[in-house]
Amino acid sequence: MSQPADEAKARLWIKIRLPNGHELGPGKIALLKAIATERSISGAARAMGMSYRRAWLLVDDVNSAFREPAIETFSGGHARGGAALTAFGEALVALFDDISVEAERGAAGTLARLTRLDREDAD
Repeated sequence: MSQPADEAKARLWIKIRLPNGHELGPGKIALLKAIATERSISGAARAMGMSYRRAWLLVDDVNSAFREPAIETFSGGHARGGAALTAFGEALVALFDDISVEAERGAAGTLARLTRLDREDAD
């Protein structure tokens, strides 16, 4: 079965292990981006098809990994509360995206050679 050209090439999946033992990868970054879009942890969890508890644990892990929080929450009242990325959280997402782009560029030739070795009929 043929795949669209963009999906038919090997791609990197970046996971960063921080010196403090925490990890940052595409899943947590996707959650941060969803929080920025949905303006709530529960809305982001729904959009990503994960439980609120799982999303909250990931948010807590990201916030405890760094010197300052990436996500801030605000409670109740008339607006029912919500969540947003802090300036640090926005910078963190941008840094991760930059690392991913730089790694893809640096490995492009090798990934192309690897892609040519892939079986077309593999699922």
